[in-house]
Amino acid sequence: MTAVQPGPAGSLASLLGAVSGASFAEAGNAVTVRIPVAQLETAVHHLATTGARLADLFAAGQDPAVLHLVWALDAQQQYLIVQADVTGDEYPPLSDIAPAAFAEECEIYEQFGIRPATGKPLNRVALPPHAGPDFPRLGHRPGQAPAEIHAPHTVGGHAFEFPFGPVRQVGMESLYYGLVTSGEEIVDLYLFTWHKHRGLEWRLRGRTPRDALFHVERTEGLSAIAMSWAFTAAVEAALGVDPPSAAQRTRAVALELERLYNHAAATAALCQATGLSIGQSAAEIALERLLRLNAAVFGHRYLFGVMETGGVRRAPDAAELRGQLPAAQSELCRAADALLATNSFLDRLEACGIVTTEQARRLGLVGPVARAAGVSIDTRLDQPAPPYFQHPPAVAARTSGDVLARFGVMHDEAAESVRLIGDLLDAGAGAGTANVPSTGGSGLGWAESSRGEALAWVALGADGRISRARLRPASVRNWRGFDDACRSQNVFTDVPIIEASFWLTVAGTAR
Repeated sequence: MTAVQPGPAGSLASLLGAVSGASFAEAGNAVTVRIPVAQLETAVHHLATTGARLADLFAAGQDPAVLHLVWALDAQQQYLIVQADVTGDEYPPLSDIAPAAFAEECEIYEQFGIRPATGKPLNRVALPPHAGPDFPRLGHRPGQAPAEIHAPHTVGGHAFEFPFGPVRQVGMESLYYGLVTSGEEIVDLYLFTWHKHRGLEWRLRGRTPRDALFHVERTEGLSAIAMSWAFTAAVEAALGVDPPSAAQRTRAVALELERLYNHAAATAALCQATGLSIGQSAAEIALERLLRLNAAVFGHRYLFGVMETGGVRRAPDAAELRGQLPAAQSELCRAADALLATNSFLDRLEACGIVTTEQARRLGLVGPVARAAGVSIDTRLDQPAPPYFQHPPAVAARTSGDVLARFGVMHDEAAESVRLIGDLLDAGAGAGTANVPSTGGSGLGWAESSRGEALAWVALGADGRISRARLRPASVRNWRGFDDACRSQNVFTDVPIIEASFWLTVAGTAR
């Protein structure tokens, strides 16, 4: 990643003037600023009103715990990390100013036992209800168990809750829906996402970055490349390592292949949800060809084992990729074009599961979900890292925010990924790693997964082992928009269609 200059600009420059006691902590691939915890509300309000985007919120350390607010300054193509020490059990409320922070406030409470000073109920997000005093946490156990809060709703007549899950059907992750209805229309929907919790961030402590990659790839298996890229980039930023250019292009080839097969899988899921078995079969044929291509090019259907700190473990089989990718992409295009000419398919997608532009911005949504709602966030352009400086993508976007818009964005992105792969191969993609020292430091990494912005932050001790790793797949951000999408005048049978168009994972949220 290219280091930013320590001289602040825009939102960052004005932050130092608006918040008393703010000071630079360090500058690298992301600028870090430390502020007194009493100034958090002022800082959050200032950044939120000057165009910064809250990308993540997490805590690290104990006694005191340190809050880390990751802000994307997209106009300046850089990230800003705001740090504040929390010496007690409470810190100033943040989600009242930046609603995108609420889910992270809940997770911080579960893991560290500290909470916003408002006293408002905090939901259970990641840890299961049986998480007792001996359950592994990153910090202290909270004084009171998290709540299971349902969003307020008003209906005329008698409303009832329709429970669905967590066991749903073969091949689908465990997820509980609480559907509130007074008939067919969905009045309210809430989710329990903690069934897939594996304690990955806790498990990474004390490991070397190389050993940690096995777990990082499995944070969200369908985003193995994106999450391992974000993680390795964070380690490389902490250690001041730049991977070889050919290895950077290999990373991007693998990332675009990952985007392709995910969009094919989402297309098949949309067909299944709308009852189009022929369309589903066509999309699954394209998906299988892409997965087999992954295995032929990189040795694994889901692209595990490609990434390495400092570079990549293997080069792509360029001849196989050039020979097989056009046919696989043509298969996907034929399926998508046929679906777009099928009125019964379009009728189910249009005006279904709408996410408005205001909702996408307020909730901090990313990826195709945001771009379909008119919020064109793509870290390949907004926060470019090599090789995307030299190979920028054309960003697909829509404005209607419905399922049809999300399908259109994915369809356009698939074609763009094929173009990018060709350009990257022409420029030269190869294997190799840079020398990686075993020293300390901290750094931020990111990648644009098929679901959107994936982030990782890593702190290394003096021995080069991980003292804290934060893994934030795009699913963490986008599940919070799924609730709103389901409430937008939809009925029961629309829910699986909306879920397929979001194409998220539960494991990526619970971790």
